[in-house]
Amino acid sequence: MTTRTANLALAVAALLGAPLVGAAGVNTNGSEARKPAVQIFADARRAMLGAKNFHVLGSVHETGAQVSLNLSLSPGLGGGTIQLPGVTMQLVVSGGSVYIKADEKSWLKLTGSKPTAELVADRWIKASASDPDFSSFTELALSKSFMAQITLGTSAVSKFPATANWGGHMAVILTDNVGDRLYVVDGTTPYMLHIQRGPGAASGYITFSDFGSAPMPTIPVKAISFGNSS
Repeated sequence: MTTRTANLALAVAALLGAPLVGAAGVNTNGSEARKPAVQIFADARRAMLGAKNFHVLGSVHETGAQVSLNLSLSPGLGGGTIQLPGVTMQLVVSGGSVYIKADEKSWLKLTGSKPTAELVADRWIKASASDPDFSSFTELALSKSFMAQITLGTSAVSKFPATANWGGHMAVILTDNVGDRLYVVDGTTPYMLHIQRGPGAASGYITFSDFGSAPMPTIPVKAISFGNSS
């Protein structure tokens, strides 16, 4: 089966990157507010990579298209719902396999084939995570792949002089020269809390929550296999 899912997944992934500069390999040891902005970013990224799991809720608008994410992620299991123009899909990634479920209208948009859309509508399909038609979804559903997209950029980064409350957490706010903001927990485990895209053609947000207690998806049973999935 030939689909356009890879291109759609890559389009979503391209919208996730926060162009904030970071530096790898920095240890965290207490309040983040006292640290330089690049170190805060590095600490936050390390904390996210070390999280058992977390929840992602986001909505991004770019070039007239709205993309929404509602996902729970961990290093080996993740999934939830993705909405793009004309497409609503459920996604699960686990054990080297990608599982997708969508209605007929969504599959028609994804495949361009009415017979295929009718065949798989409202049923789970299973494909190998290495299948080029589906592999890009691992970038959205697995935490380390997801966080790899929120890394380096070319913009200078700075921090607000004062902390703020975000979702019950005291947070340090980082910003760059295009107006994007990143809220980071000011504490010993500096998780990323919220990314707010700046004004312009690309706008939107991503919110992180439920660190270590995110509601993880169930691996589908009796899925229709495609490609070299087993």
